[in-house]
Amino acid sequence: MSTSRRTTRRLAAAGVAFLTTLLSACQDATAPELNPVNSGYLTISAATYANSSIDFKKLYPNFTTQVPSRSTKGDTTLQKFTVNPLDGKLIVFGKTSGHIIAIPPNTLCHPTNNAYGPAEWLKPCQLATTSVRFEVRTWTGADGRPHADFSPDIRFDPSAPEPVRIFFQDPKLVSYTTVRIPFCSISLGCVDEGLTDSFLETYASPRVGGGFWVYRNLRHFSGYNVTAD
Repeated sequence: MSTSRRTTRRLAAAGVAFLTTLLSACQDATAPELNPVNSGYLTISAATYANSSIDFKKLYPNFTTQVPSRSTKGDTTLQKFTVNPLDGKLIVFGKTSGHIIAIPPNTLCHPTNNAYGPAEWLKPCQLATTSVRFEVRTWTGADGRPHADFSPDIRFDPSAPEPVRIFFQDPKLVSYTTVRIPFCSISLGCVDEGLTDSFLETYASPRVGGGFWVYRNLRHFSGYNVTAD
């Protein structure tokens, strides 16, 4: 994978851990609310620490789970998956299937019939009516943290009752108060969207066995770079 592509479009979080028996044995900790603003794990400023067990069945009772098959190109793991816009999906991704993207039904904007960019995130969109094919590329950066790049670029309906949310496992994370997930692009550099949009703040929840889940809501798929100082 080229350096420019990684710089332009990255989603990352520290650590990759195997997520065993996703829907029946996910006992690691994260906030149960669909709106993480109420979870008590704000990581943009000083974090408030509290315990809350993860239960994906409870969070997403009507979602189906998909673990896309993996192929490798150099240091990059490639996975492809298809989402019916009317269905709720939990996509388990990463080299060792340690991360999750939750895509509720009726959240995908049409991938070609809508404008795309920071000025568009909060605008209404034309929803997708047919299945959308995605690709996710994951790799470990020089900082030792896994990165993930989703394509195509697509917006999510800002009025949807449930947000698209990404969960990363980081079993080695200690300083959870410094975790953040900025949006990165060549033109803008890396911007912490949570600073101006509380809906997009980054959160961390403790994992059984150590470390944390790091997660936040998304308004779009494109470039991100999760950092932990």
